[in-house]
Amino acid sequence: MTKRKYGLIALAIGCFATISFVNHQNVQAAETVIKNKARIDTEYPLSGASNFMMVAGNQFIHNQASFSGRIMANSIILKVGANIDPPGLNGSRLSSTDTKYDNYFKNLENPAVIINDFNKSNDKILNRTNSMQNLLVSLGGMWRRDNITGDVLSKNAEFATDTTASEVIKEYSKEADKGKPSYIPSATITNLWSNKLVPNINGNLAKIPQYVDNGINKYETSEDTTEGYSLQQNIQDVSQFYANLLPEDSEFWSSTDQIMNLKQSYTDDWPNTTVREKSNPVYIADQWTDVSDIVINVVAKKDDPTVSQAVRDQTKAYTATENGKKPIIAISIDRAKVLDYNKDAKHMSLIFNFSDSFYTKKNGKSVLDPDKMPYIVLNYSGFGDKRFDFQPGDGFYIGDINHHIFTDNLSVLGTGNHIRSIATEVGASNAEEWDNPNVLTFGAHLLDNFTDTYDSDNCNPESYKQDKQDNSGITDKTAAVSYANRSTGTMLFGTMLIPHGSYYANSANKGLYIGGVVAANNITLDNAPISPEHDKAVFGNNQEFPDLNDGGDVKKITIDSIDLNDPGSKNSQSLKSGGTAKFDYADGALKPAPSLGITGTLKLSNVPDSYGLYYRYNSNGNNDKGDWYRYSDGAQTGTSVKLDQESLLADLNNQTKATAGTMKTEAQKISYPLTKTSGIEFATTADAKEATIAADKIETTATFKFTLQIDASLEVTVPAKISFGTDILGNSSGESTRTVAINEIQLTQKAVADTGTPEEPRVVVYNPLLSGFNLKLAYLDANATSQNPFYITNNFKYNINTAAPVPLAPDKSDGEWIDGILKRDTTPQSLETKMSNNPLKSSSLQLHLPYRNDYKVSSNAYTAPMGWQLTL
Repeated sequence: MTKRKYGLIALAIGCFATISFVNHQNVQAAETVIKNKARIDTEYPLSGASNFMMVAGNQFIHNQASFSGRIMANSIILKVGANIDPPGLNGSRLSSTDTKYDNYFKNLENPAVIINDFNKSNDKILNRTNSMQNLLVSLGGMWRRDNITGDVLSKNAEFATDTTASEVIKEYSKEADKGKPSYIPSATITNLWSNKLVPNINGNLAKIPQYVDNGINKYETSEDTTEGYSLQQNIQDVSQFYANLLPEDSEFWSSTDQIMNLKQSYTDDWPNTTVREKSNPVYIADQWTDVSDIVINVVAKKDDPTVSQAVRDQTKAYTATENGKKPIIAISIDRAKVLDYNKDAKHMSLIFNFSDSFYTKKNGKSVLDPDKMPYIVLNYSGFGDKRFDFQPGDGFYIGDINHHIFTDNLSVLGTGNHIRSIATEVGASNAEEWDNPNVLTFGAHLLDNFTDTYDSDNCNPESYKQDKQDNSGITDKTAAVSYANRSTGTMLFGTMLIPHGSYYANSANKGLYIGGVVAANNITLDNAPISPEHDKAVFGNNQEFPDLNDGGDVKKITIDSIDLNDPGSKNSQSLKSGGTAKFDYADGALKPAPSLGITGTLKLSNVPDSYGLYYRYNSNGNNDKGDWYRYSDGAQTGTSVKLDQESLLADLNNQTKATAGTMKTEAQKISYPLTKTSGIEFATTADAKEATIAADKIETTATFKFTLQIDASLEVTVPAKISFGTDILGNSSGESTRTVAINEIQLTQKAVADTGTPEEPRVVVYNPLLSGFNLKLAYLDANATSQNPFYITNNFKYNINTAAPVPLAPDKSDGEWIDGILKRDTTPQSLETKMSNNPLKSSSLQLHLPYRNDYKVSSNAYTAPMGWQLTL
């Protein structure tokens, strides 16, 4: 593999930022194209390392503090295993009885943990037996909640590995002392692989969609061969991509002309009065002689301070998104310039200066709104093997060139010309409120790209020999980036991207870092706690990240959204991938099943002259890896595709049986709320030659998935009473009959449907989803009065349609329920559902009461005491 070599200046320093206004300069062109293999777009803002909180190209080493977040690593070493602080590895900090946290467990992204080599260990840290034992125990309890899982392995969280269960058993059996109580039986390992392993990977991580989509086919870079494309190389390519956003000799770049490069100069009051050249960022020597203040101006063109108010009034207002995507800016933090402005610098105070357009009014106060922020990439260069060792004096802040003086005194922070807290600026109650939603959102918009920082014991260029990688950068004195101490009133913001080294954090920082970590070598969390909501601060973790390129000259085709409408256009929804569309029959606009009447249009970008569009259903809400079916007979050519709701969305609705809520009863109505939830996934391909493609054969160029939720109800409305009149006395022959018409309908019925008259009663079953049901008949109660005509043995009879009448009188005191008065099969509907295959049900119920002269005399009409029961 080709090694990158850098000529670097060396010196130990820490880094971070604030804000200020600067002179206007035209924005660099947004057509920067990086020719490497990193795919950077909405779905993969960090290419193969996207959407994971911790990504280690080699080892993930964890000590005792609890941890919650997605992990990707070549190997994982859990030094204390089951003794990790409560609630353990990937545990909930909230009570197991707190139902507000349930959605977290229902909506986990999988795989939650990726381990390339399960059997790999490092005896210098922990012996192989204990290492494997700790990992096996912890994986079995991932995101575990005793009140919903008990002793059963939770399927909420899954892991993926290149190592098979048999390989683990073989290796573990060699190492473990079977006489010890801690020995884990082979059956437990097999069960773990059966229950929690991501399906259809079969011990081959190269099949994981995230790796397939980013061209990754091996995990580590090897010095022995250049074949294949490793995750470690991909991490380096991502770093290089973001570094190259900045044109040569530029310090600031924006993807939009709505954000200007405002340059400013600053005249030092100490240690001299040198007038500095205008720049952005602005480097200033702080009153603390070993601290450098670096002011980064993020200024909307609407707020340009270099022009008159009249010009600003005529300038278009800043918009946080363009075509649903946020802009991105890149800034260079150059160590050589830090030292040029302050030769004694050992620490950096990074000070962001956001202009007014990025603020919003809240409770009468102006608050920095992270949702208005662009994505910000800080490219650090020139540090080599001198590392980033975050210590007191380093931090991220808010301010400008007039408010930049560093302090770690909370009573002084934000006063006079001192820096301000990012946390309180975005609305947090204090400077260290690490789980405030706005604090997390701020962190998710920031990437710290340490382009040329190395582990001090494996540097420039780094060695890819396994033993060398395993034992470098695993202490606070050797890691390329370490967070071993901190100043009061600041937190570490942004995802750490370390392409040539390791990351180390310990307990002294109190876990106050807001973002993920992507390191090409090792990640060591030495009792460093993690925020319970830490995963929400991973860089670009939403659907607003811009599509920058696909690792080449041509932008990658993307499926951006789907627009859905009900027939009356009362409910129009536009979804990003992963979204859920909800339609309700109660709105009165949906057509009866199976058609529904919902129309849809897929919206795409960067489409080639022609492409294939395929789809597959998944009925359980999780991708079931079924075959792909071509949509329409041939290739697609446009940036929008109208979906034929009769053949596609209707079939999507038929993928699952309805889930019923709690039965409700009223005077004349019985009902069940019903919900059908099913998913569909779309994929584009280079061509549309095949009508069907197997899951392991398709080569997708873009994917998109969404969930369709249909809410309805199954309702039965029954007559208040069925009357036989009073004319049956004094007759010794003949009978009185009543016919009850029972009909299934799909059109919306009123609160109480037309149930006829007591003499001509009707029963109405409203069933828009054609769900299975069974309507039963019985007495409401028993009556011992021998002269009551409805309770005389074998007197009162019924029949359905043309069947012979049979007695209805109960043999038991509480009556008997008679099945099938009206019934629909509960078998799930097929993909080819048509109304002709599922006609509406109807039946005719005849009730017979013979004329007799020995009935109990009454002036009131004889009313049948009928009972109705609905079951699903």
